[in-house]
Amino acid sequence: MNFIRKHVFCKHFTKQVVLSGNQTMSTDNKAISFDSINDKSLFPDLPNGPLDRYRKNAKFDWRKLALTLDDERCLRFRNNVWKYLEDNHLFARSHEEQTLDEYREITVRRINQIVEKEFVSLADFILEPEITFTFVSSLIAYDPSPTIKASLSSKMFPGVLRTMGTERLVKYAEAAEDGFITGCFALTEVSHGSNALGMRTTATYDVKNRQFIINTPDFEAAKCWIGNLGKTATHAIVYAQLYTPDGQHHGLNGFMVPIRDPKTLEPFAGIIVGDLGEKIGLNGVDNGFVLFNNYRIPKEFLLSRTGDISDDGQYISPIKNNKKRIGASFGALSGGRVNICGISNTYLIKAISIAVRYSASRTQFKDDDTDADELPILEYQSQQYRLLPHLSTAIVQKVFTMWFACTFNEFSKSFFTGEIVPYVGNEIHALSTASKPVCTWAVRDAIQDCREATGGHGYLKVAGLGDLRNDNDPNCTYEGENNVLLQQASNWLLSCRKQKNGYASFAETSPLKSAQFLSSFDKIIKQKCNWTTSQAALNPENILTALNWLVAWLLENTYQYSLELQKSGLSTFNVRNNIQVFNAQTLSIVYGQRAILSVFWEFVSKLDNSPERAVLERIASMYGANLLLRHIGLFYEGGYITSSHPVQLLKTGVIELLPQLKDDAIPLVDVIAPNDFILNSPLGMSDGEVYKHLQSILWQTSSTFERPKWWKLVTHWKNTENRSKL
Repeated sequence: MNFIRKHVFCKHFTKQVVLSGNQTMSTDNKAISFDSINDKSLFPDLPNGPLDRYRKNAKFDWRKLALTLDDERCLRFRNNVWKYLEDNHLFARSHEEQTLDEYREITVRRINQIVEKEFVSLADFILEPEITFTFVSSLIAYDPSPTIKASLSSKMFPGVLRTMGTERLVKYAEAAEDGFITGCFALTEVSHGSNALGMRTTATYDVKNRQFIINTPDFEAAKCWIGNLGKTATHAIVYAQLYTPDGQHHGLNGFMVPIRDPKTLEPFAGIIVGDLGEKIGLNGVDNGFVLFNNYRIPKEFLLSRTGDISDDGQYISPIKNNKKRIGASFGALSGGRVNICGISNTYLIKAISIAVRYSASRTQFKDDDTDADELPILEYQSQQYRLLPHLSTAIVQKVFTMWFACTFNEFSKSFFTGEIVPYVGNEIHALSTASKPVCTWAVRDAIQDCREATGGHGYLKVAGLGDLRNDNDPNCTYEGENNVLLQQASNWLLSCRKQKNGYASFAETSPLKSAQFLSSFDKIIKQKCNWTTSQAALNPENILTALNWLVAWLLENTYQYSLELQKSGLSTFNVRNNIQVFNAQTLSIVYGQRAILSVFWEFVSKLDNSPERAVLERIASMYGANLLLRHIGLFYEGGYITSSHPVQLLKTGVIELLPQLKDDAIPLVDVIAPNDFILNSPLGMSDGEVYKHLQSILWQTSSTFERPKWWKLVTHWKNTENRSKL
């Protein structure tokens, strides 16, 4: 298998799509008929209601677009998963409040039910990334807690054991995959998170007993925020500072550490393990902390892929540099950031579906010059500009996250086949550290706008937007706090720039093409904005040209500024510290945004001309134009734009695009939205009957019409004399 040939798109992304007549899609030159469009099990009829006016005026077939964005097999698989959840009483929806313990219990019950069903096998997980991606996103859309909790134990924990361990730990990986033990990942400490080198938990090797002694010097060194550890984990991958008997320090290393007895869930002697309690969101996942009191584990429990201990206590590693060894150890963790991009976009899809459908159903005010009825608030330009860029982001990031998942899957398989291509791992690390902040912050901002765009009704818990906002919040922090992650992306870009052949090095160091364009730096940096019409300003090719220039300009500015600081005598640390604001961080963000749009546009450009491709082009234009407007000051500062005219063309283009996307908005939501059971919001149901669903929930909630138990607190102070005056 040639990785470079296959990495660009997995099977779904290499297909050629034709959306006319009966031959409408081909994969590997095999035609796939769109007869399935009329298959009601795949595309049930949409209900009649207030949304009809938008669906009837759609300029494309939403079912064809659905089959463009997702493989038919994946769509059927997703529908089957959702039907299983809807038909199973254990997954029944309830708007009654649950205690923390009740929620955690039902989460574990749901995990057991899903595992027993075995939708996806381990072979599927490795060989069918699209199915796996669809499975995870389908479950996340229902409730993220069971999926995240199960993934930590049955995917991430054994995945790290297999990648960074040796055959001696395979049986534990298999036990976690089969559900016999519950795994977790323990890196962060109470007083250290991003600074992995500063971790203070130690592992000292005892030659006589062939054991490691794990110790926590104080509470500040306690491992914390460990998903699954609060109540349920039996085993953890613990990162600790390794010391050999001669007192030599060999850096941070990973160890598999038994925490609780799998039969009783009682912690082993020498361990203090506890629960961090209720969080803002994701409360089905029990996050915990652990302290070790000279706790002993066998020598074989060291994750020894990058470093091992000989029987006489000598540390052996093919990688001599501690930082590089730790980097190799953490390299396998990029998958977590890749997954978070997809998880957060699932939240965005739900939020924007709720907000757009609500906006098409909610009427307010009317044209005073006509006798027409009140207008849906989606007809107002301000509402369109609040929501339609976020709708575009949801679709662009949907394509990107699928591509990234497939790309990372191919990279992971190369570890086992030995077909590792140089530089791919470094680029995946850089791209994941840029795209995770870009994606999760985009979702954070979008959900807040959706909440505000749905007014007071959106503030109700039953609307679902508050839970989406809270569940997305940790995405901005775990697997690397976003601001810290951005430094790693810029470090990679700067390190490539510093190579002997300068920008030409990007032709080799960027095999995934996220930064390969920089090899043409000399040509790019001389370019100027040449838009003469609003249509040209919104052309995705022109937008990418502008973003190419901006990444190049930011990189060179950041590089030159770092040289100035270095010449002034600052240390390497202080140089990196002082280039962040306005330089390195912005560079990483724009690099990530540009990569996301580039992947989406490459996908769209492979489609044949059709109404479905046309709407995706409008999506690309809206997403890209919004990026340019956000960075417009930088284009002026760098001289790419030298007058106000191009900016006016860009704004005019956006204003012209809004009503077009407004007409597309409801069918676009129909393409990406989960079904009503999964969406679970009275504001976003597919029939648009907001008020009927809202009333139904209020009437069915037991506390709606009940007198409170504390009613006497309201009346006891009112004496008989005062009552008689009423």
